[in-house]
Amino acid sequence: MSQFLDPTLEVSTPKQSGHKRTESSYSTSYSVLDIYETESPISARSPTTTNNELGDEIMRGLDELEFKDLSNDNTLFASNGSETEINSNSNLNLNLNLNSNSYIEERIEYITPINNITNIKTILSSPYDMYGFKKKSNLSSITPEHYNQWFEQYSQYLLERKQKWLSLMRTNGLNLPNDSTIPTRFPPKSAKVKKLIRKGIPPEWRGNAWFYYAGGYEKLSKHNGLYKEIATNGVKNKDSDVIERDLDRTFPDNKYFKSNDNNEPKMIQSLRRVLTAFAHYKPQIGYCQSLNFLAGLLLLFMNEERSFWMLVILTERIIPNVHSHNLEGVHTDQGVLMLCIKEYINQLWPILGKSFDGQLIAEDKILSNLPPIALVTSPWFMSLFVGVLPIESTLRIWDILWYQGSKTIFRIGLTLFKMSSETNEFQELTSTNSSQNDQVELYQFMQSYPKSLLDPNEVLGNCFKKIGGYGYGSLSQAEIDTCREFVSKQREKLNNKKKNTSIAVTDEERQTLLLGQDVHDVYGFHRSIMILQIK
Repeated sequence: MSQFLDPTLEVSTPKQSGHKRTESSYSTSYSVLDIYETESPISARSPTTTNNELGDEIMRGLDELEFKDLSNDNTLFASNGSETEINSNSNLNLNLNLNSNSYIEERIEYITPINNITNIKTILSSPYDMYGFKKKSNLSSITPEHYNQWFEQYSQYLLERKQKWLSLMRTNGLNLPNDSTIPTRFPPKSAKVKKLIRKGIPPEWRGNAWFYYAGGYEKLSKHNGLYKEIATNGVKNKDSDVIERDLDRTFPDNKYFKSNDNNEPKMIQSLRRVLTAFAHYKPQIGYCQSLNFLAGLLLLFMNEERSFWMLVILTERIIPNVHSHNLEGVHTDQGVLMLCIKEYINQLWPILGKSFDGQLIAEDKILSNLPPIALVTSPWFMSLFVGVLPIESTLRIWDILWYQGSKTIFRIGLTLFKMSSETNEFQELTSTNSSQNDQVELYQFMQSYPKSLLDPNEVLGNCFKKIGGYGYGSLSQAEIDTCREFVSKQREKLNNKKKNTSIAVTDEERQTLLLGQDVHDVYGFHRSIMILQIK
């Protein structure tokens, strides 16, 4: 086990009752996040479906999922690696034992570190990647052979990046006893740190780095012991049944979320507690589908308490209201993304800005009538690209997200649209007259294309490079926040409209949009920053 620099409190948690998975759910299984595969809400959606039904359609698609069967266990994996027997009939009775002398073990036992050739060979010979996900997944057409060919080269990149990080740590007076040590402190934010973040955090460091840069320590210091208190009270709420159902669906192609010995996976037990505690702590959100994937991915890199607080930080600061009951945050952020496309990749808007009947959505109706492409982009916000991109690409985006905030989502969103538009398939699909069938095929392509982007350096290079890339790194958080405020106000007008009342934009804003004058002033964009990159 790797060494840790800073001791702190650690919670050892006995197990609640096992979660039983049925044979019926196994027989109709999907691979992880199959809602975003070809059997999508788009292909089943009626052309007459209105935009107001978009949120319901997204959630229906999530509701219809079934995943593979896993079984029961009467032990709970404690963060220090021990197991404790409990009564299998206990009802969410989580009696946590606090050991004040223990060191934090940040779940890095789940990550195979890339420290030497032996570890690399182990991963190459395994059916699983370094995070425990199957190389052969129904998520994409990537084969294990293709994965290994890529990873053999990428592993050398990881070794090189690790040395860069070690050098940065020494420069900042954060010397590590050896290369196996997992730091709990990191250099302050700077241009150099940002550059290294964009090129990737060492995989086994990710949990601590995310927590550090996201402000996790501040949350812990303000609410010391709160997660333990919630868990020990045996909380059960109105969301418990839905949470229990979705445990079945969380990363069934990851070996840490399934068991071959008829015992409930230890990860599932942790996931249950985190989601239940979150629903109790954030009743205005409760539980919403896709939170299980967010929490599940966090648990691969850190312990339960930290995963809980990271989920809180995420829903409070980075994607506020996205998981609210009415999904208004999803609609708002998708409105922002549509305006980003219209502003920065305006040659795509005549293609993506069409309704199902093939008509271009009027300029002043964009926010009140989001185009159908929103069905494709909704998981970009709700699951933060989990299941949208291969796992390493997703994690590299998360490295940046926790460091730089929500603008990362929009930068990557623009990149995915731009990259897809440069493919032969996209150009073939858009070269003919746009019929309804053509549109459906285009949207299905937009769902499947990101899953093929195995190399994160390609995606992030395109996003951030100003020479040889798109330069979307110039899209600032201030622009996103200004645009969010604008979109939110316009959608509030829509939601609170009265009969015969204008619902979209003011007359002045409408005239600005229709005349195409100073549109960046309306939305808070600064198009001149990237004018050279988008020509």
